[in-house]
Amino acid sequence: MNKKLKLSDLSQTDLKNLDVVERYTNFAPVYNQSVDDWGYQCYRTAAEALHHYIPTDQPILDAGCGTGLVGQALVDLGYQNITGIDISPEMLAQAEATGHYNFLSLQDLSKTPYPFAENSFAAIACVGVFSLIADPTPVLQEFRRLVRPQGYLVFTQQEVLFKQYNYGKVLSGFEQRGELRRESVSDPVVYLPKREGYGDRKVIYCIYQVVDTED
Repeated sequence: MNKKLKLSDLSQTDLKNLDVVERYTNFAPVYNQSVDDWGYQCYRTAAEALHHYIPTDQPILDAGCGTGLVGQALVDLGYQNITGIDISPEMLAQAEATGHYNFLSLQDLSKTPYPFAENSFAAIACVGVFSLIADPTPVLQEFRRLVRPQGYLVFTQQEVLFKQYNYGKVLSGFEQRGELRRESVSDPVVYLPKREGYGDRKVIYCIYQVVDTED
């Protein structure tokens, strides 16, 4: 099935001109089967990382929830209060069908603010989403607004895009301003081990704690 799927290579795509809705309208019907065939496990790895820091009774935002794979992984770990947002109506419909989310909303993550009060969540998981966003700064700023002080952000980015869009500099800026504290930034790891032509493609896992700038 995944051999018939035609997706532009994000490392060769101008993200400012990427039509994310169209991309996932086409991808949604075969998404879960495709990523399973490709050996994709980022959603599970990120959920397990978040579980290390956040109790299961706390509210979690799955930012860019897609078909609900992160939600499934969080539920498997015991989380019950999960909110999901995504830009694709087709992906959201699949997430809703899982029954794992307390609330779901259509949201373009590049358009801030999101429809939640500040300090609404104990953590945000954002998996496989920054690879579709040209400028991470306003998104990270919005994540800070939504996560309580001492809460956590767990997110991923492709290694090539991490470098291309200067994530090191962006994240260092948040640290230097005392807004985020780096917990860990992983070494790059292969994320689609079974997908033809992607054996050298790697992803980076980032975990940051939200700092209360009023302290």
